[in-house]
Parts: sequence; structure tokens; C-alpha cells
Amino acid sequence: MKLLVSFLAAVLFAQGLNAQEKKPWTIDCICGRVEYVQRIPVRKQPNTYSDKRTDLKGIPLELYESPEGAPCCEALKNVGSTISGKGGQFEFKVEKAGHYWLTAKWNGRDYKVAVEFEPHKKSSTICSEQGIQMEDGEDASWWATITVD
Repeated sequence: MKLLVSFLAAVLFAQGLNAQEKKPWTIDCICGRVEYVQRIPVRKQPNTYSDKRTDLKGIPLELYESPEGAPCCEALKNVGSTISGKGGQFEFKVEKAGHYWLTAKWNGRDYKVAVEFEPHKKSSTICSEQGIQMEDGEDASWWATITVD
């Protein structure tokens, strides 16, 4: 009986972890800017924040090829490394569509974000309008500027 209860607890725990995983961001170009985002409370407006964004230069970035749903990053194939440049800019030249992990090392922490790469021959992506953002106490996330006409 104890074995059955332990097994059920493990299954429920694993399902809870899976439910909390973020879906990868679908992109057609693995490029962008590395930014640090600081959430600043707005005075006299509870639960309201403004973002202060800072571009991060000199951040080591690595890209790992990943089977869908595989955790980052041990035992995965490293397909590229770079360091963010002026304005936090980075770019990886990848041709193979698929799932990837993008990692960044900053302030003594390892940040990671899952992306799904779907290349297009005539991409309209502007690298300076997307990228990876890092926050205190959070993991990295992908961001993109969307313009509506």
C-alpha cells in the first residue's frame, strides 16, 4: 500500500511540474537582444508595475538542440555559442528547424528559455525587436515587439 501511495504521489508531482512548464516560443530567426528587466512598483497604484529595461553586453549565450520536451541542457548537443554585443545583440546561424534551448549566464545565474525554430525563406523578423529577458528571481523568457497597423 505504501508503495502505491508513493507511486501516485510521484505521478501527481510529475504532472504538476509538466503543467507549469512554459511552451516554447516559435521564432523564425534565432537572434535578438539580451535584456535585464526590473519591475518597479507604480506609486499609488497597487499591483501595478512599470518595466525598466537594460541591454546587457558581454553575456555568454549557448544554443542546444533538443528533442521536444527534453530538459535543458546536459546530454544535449551544443550547436553554437556567442557573446552579446553592443545593445545586447546576438545571433545564431541555424538552418535546421526544431526545438532548442537558449542559455545565458549573468550575475552568477544560469538562465534558459525554450524556443521552437521554424525558419522562413523570406523572414520579416527584425532582430532588435525580440530577444531574451532576465528578471531577478525568475527564469528567462522570450520577448517580442509586435506592431499593429
